[in-house]
Parts: sequence; structure tokens; C-alpha cells
Amino acid sequence: MDVEPGWRALPAGRELSPELLRLREEAFAWLEPYYDRVHLTRAADWMLVLAPDAPEHLVLAALMHDLERSVPGGPSLDKANTSWDDLAYNTAHTHRSAEVVSGWLRDHGAPPSFVDGVQQPIREHEFGGSPEGDLMQAADSISFLEANGDLVTGWALRGECTVQKSEEKLRWMYERIRLERARRWALPYMERSIDQLRRAAAGEQQR
Repeated sequence: MDVEPGWRALPAGRELSPELLRLREEAFAWLEPYYDRVHLTRAADWMLVLAPDAPEHLVLAALMHDLERSVPGGPSLDKANTSWDDLAYNTAHTHRSAEVVSGWLRDHGAPPSFVDGVQQPIREHEFGGSPEGDLMQAADSISFLEANGDLVTGWALRGECTVQKSEEKLRWMYERIRLERARRWALPYMERSIDQLRRAAAGEQQR
């Protein structure tokens, strides 16, 4: 790996608007209690590696793309029995996130370009489909594989799904990436997380 972003790093030499910087800090405060805040933070970091000149709304979209899960009443996924690429669940998740995030931005005085701009890439962060959606999917996947080895291993150890199903999640997060240049960054994280999962499962069987 020849590039890895610093924590909450911003591109050197790029001047970002005061509005983005304000909203970014407020978003960090919003996601602080969220269980997967490291993944979201790193998704925004990776977005700025994949596209240092990414539009400002895309930086915010990456940072907040999953936050519908922090609001009660959203869709739920049966990890044991539902495919990770299930269209119904992923559509419900991504569309609700677009609504939640754009509503939060509106309530925090964001310009209309941000409120409107985040919606499509957030809707596309699972499957891609447009240039911005493909960037979102790539940043989401790399970050998930980097940050969530413990999370996915925990699903298997707690019996929420099988070890095989947990490994399928990790492989799907890699294999779905549309941007070829993003795969070389995601691959070592996938391999590390699968190795962690297998070691933990083998250790559990020996007890």
C-alpha cells in the first residue's frame, strides 16, 4: 500500500470552505456516540485519498453515509439468513440514510448544494452506479475492511451468523468495488480481517 490517510486528514494545499469545515466538525460530534464512528470517519478520510478534489458535499456524504442506523425505526437485517447484497434491505438503508443526513444538514444551516448533493451518492454507497456513487462505494468498502474486522468477527463468535457468512461479508465488501484502483488498497485489509476471523473461530473451537 503506497497511500494511507491520516486520521481526519485534509488534503495539503486544498482550500476548503468555512461551511464545510464547520459542518464537518458538527458531524464529528453527531457521530461520536455511534457504534461505527471509526468506519465513518475513515470513509471520509479515504474519500480524500481516492479523490483529493472531491466536491465538498461528497466529503460530507462519506462521513455520514450510514447514520440512519443511529436513528431508531430503520430497516433491520437478518445476518444469518439474508444475503449481504439484498436489494430490499440495502435500498431501504441507503434511501433512509440520504433522508436523515440531508435533513440533518438542512437543520444545521447547510447550503442547498450540500443538502441536495449528498443524497444521490449516499443512495448509491452500497452498489455504486455513478461516478460519485462509485467513489462512495469504494471509500465505504476500504474503510469497512480497515476498521471492522473486530465487528464482523464478533458476529460469528456471538452466533449472529456463521463464520462462513461473516467471511462472505468481508469478501462482498471487497468484490463489489467498482473502482479498480481502490481494490489494491482494500485487498490487504480484507485479507487481514479474514485471517482475524478464522483465527478467532479456530480458537473458539479449541476451547
